Amino acid sequence: MTEANNLIFLVSFLGLLPLAIRLGKEMLDGERRIFKGSLREKEEQLTGPSRALENINREKAYLEEKLTNLSRLYAITKEMSFSLRFTELFKLLKDFLTENFRFEKFKIVFFKYDNAKISVDRSYGISAASEGYVKLEPALSDIAASAAKSKKHIFLKAQEDLFSFGFPPNVKNILVIPLIARRKAISVILIENTSPDERDKFLILAPQVALQIERIGLFDEVERLSVTDGLTGTFLRRYFLLRFTEEVARAKECHTNISFIMADLDNFKNCNDRFGHLVGDVVLKEIADILKENVREIDLVARFGGEEFCILLPEADKAGAHAVAERIRSSVAGHTIKAYDESVRITVSMGISSLPANASTGDELVENADKALYEAKRQGRNRICLRA
Repeated sequence: MTEANNLIFLVSFLGLLPLAIRLGKEMLDGERRIFKGSLREKEEQLTGPSRALENINREKAYLEEKLTNLSRLYAITKEMSFSLRFTELFKLLKDFLTENFRFEKFKIVFFKYDNAKISVDRSYGISAASEGYVKLEPALSDIAASAAKSKKHIFLKAQEDLFSFGFPPNVKNILVIPLIARRKAISVILIENTSPDERDKFLILAPQVALQIERIGLFDEVERLSVTDGLTGTFLRRYFLLRFTEEVARAKECHTNISFIMADLDNFKNCNDRFGHLVGDVVLKEIADILKENVREIDLVARFGGEEFCILLPEADKAGAHAVAERIRSSVAGHTIKAYDESVRITVSMGISSLPANASTGDELVENADKALYEAKRQGRNRICLRA
């Protein structure tokens, strides 16, 4: 009986075993699902703060980088404020840009305005290798003028856009930022092959550069007005004599030639008496323009007093000075001056002295040129005399 019961139990157990296994599996799967859900919930609870912390760290790093950039910008702005010359400003900019920005070429383009017409005056280039005034390519001139007129920055990176302006294939992008002062584009910044991420940094820097360029320009204008004659645009006698002393000392130290021309308008008093002082002022201005047009950049032209002008020619001997004087004399004699309703013709007499040919000091240089001028007047005017 016992064996029969055991057999029945075994058969029943074997029959129920698949069901028990299935129920156990279902229970296990349920427990596993509950555990996974609980684990996922715990992970989400932990991940939420982790992600928030990661976002905070990322935001912190961004703000720290922005603060660093602003600190550097403040530092360079402070340094630039001490610059009184464009060359000083550009040197500071080069050091700052090459250290803090990624780019291949950086140019500042200056404009000149003739009424409503705008044109490129000069451009200054900065790269990792060099700096200095550079010639601007036609493509850059066109896009610079376009930005100056619109007063809005331009960023070109599409090859078809770059090609339409005439840029070569090695130019991958161009950023053009007008520098605005007193509602006018005083210049334009051109940056070649920079990262798009750098654009905002350049846009922040640009207004600071504009302020410094405007400030230096105003300083130059005040300085120019303090040393030039308001009517003729030539140097004032006081400033000229300071430069004259420096140049004579340099010529003596370096054993080079230096020449001095004294020029006086012939019968200018008669011109004033006949046509009036307003016409006389126009005559003085146009003669001064002729003088400046016929000398080199290193030469100095000044109004010495009344209708008398003087010209200092460093590194020029008597023959070179005579060639300059003759060019001036013939230009003045062949020029008709239109002043109001009058047409005026006038001539000029000149005396030349050179160091060391016939002078050993600055005073002798002036005195001998003055004597040579007197001789030119005595011989009949409209001529040049050299001090023997």
